[in-house]
Amino acid sequence: MSSAIFDDVKGSLVCPRHHVALSYEKRFSAREGVPWPDGDMTCSEGCRWAIGGGIPRFVSGTSYASSFGLQWNRYPRTELDSYTGKSYSRQRLERCLGTPLESLQGKVVLECGSGAGRFTELLIQHCEALVCIDLSSAVDANFRNCRPIHPYLIMQGDINASPLPLQYFDVVVCLGVIQHTSNPEGTLRSLARHVKPGGHLIVDHYTRERGSKLGRLLSHLDYIDMVHPIRAVLKRMKPENAMRATNLLTAFCDPIRRRTSKIRAVDKVARRLFPTACYYTKFPDLDPKVVYEMNQLDTFDWLTDYYKYFRSSKQIRTFLESLGLEVNSCQLGGNGVEARATVPRTGHQLVTPAAPEHRHAV
Repeated sequence: MSSAIFDDVKGSLVCPRHHVALSYEKRFSAREGVPWPDGDMTCSEGCRWAIGGGIPRFVSGTSYASSFGLQWNRYPRTELDSYTGKSYSRQRLERCLGTPLESLQGKVVLECGSGAGRFTELLIQHCEALVCIDLSSAVDANFRNCRPIHPYLIMQGDINASPLPLQYFDVVVCLGVIQHTSNPEGTLRSLARHVKPGGHLIVDHYTRERGSKLGRLLSHLDYIDMVHPIRAVLKRMKPENAMRATNLLTAFCDPIRRRTSKIRAVDKVARRLFPTACYYTKFPDLDPKVVYEMNQLDTFDWLTDYYKYFRSSKQIRTFLESLGLEVNSCQLGGNGVEARATVPRTGHQLVTPAAPEHRHAV
């Protein structure tokens, strides 16, 4: 069944620029799954998209996501449950889905911003067919990690200029991604367009929202730390140089943060002066070497992402509803706001409202 779905998806791919059908070299066979034979896809308007390393590449040159590609190829397994021996990724994914992974049986799933595969390796084992897309070269790490598990389709491309069929997927999952795109509302709209009637959209987003009035007041203190001046410099550097800088920063700050993290009140001050990730108390059962890898990874992630937007749960809910989706859940959790929405089955055509201005970016 999954091979027939893969054939259908491949046959439905369009040029991201001109939205016309793509043609392949004769030696390309739709039944070969991944890896795809290296070669080219072309459109009638003259576009040529390479298939390299077994992965279609609907990109040209570098992008704002280049740093993500570097980090996931440098730390390809650090966040995978299969590497840590824990179920941190599974717990997060099931919480966002609102249901156990077993409920995906028989479903066709699209994962957007699939990174190195922390969720891919879980989705691929439970759904009928999985398609992944990511703007960065993280697709190479994902491919190495997940190809041995089960056949799936993966491609490098922009969900906001997608080659994939619209209104096709039972479930579209996009976690840890939207806040890093140039226009979060535009990305939400693009994601929703790929969900079939009756299907589900699963997303999350950074927020400054707090659960209490005091928490909301204290959230303004988020701007008073060393993260912002350091990030202003690092995100403009070449990713390779920025990673060397953040690794040096982690090496200096980690021994301090490891001690201060044991006293919450002290660490609230220390993290503003020593702006590195510190997960020793969050993951006390993990090997400290693995935790240190996580600290290096997330320090680079926090300090080099080109876009970083924040939205409240009300803003996310309101925009999803403006698209005509039925919002099943939209609440604080995990890294910010976690939301689930359903595309109505009948009498529905996805609304395309004007995107609001880019607010709360840092």
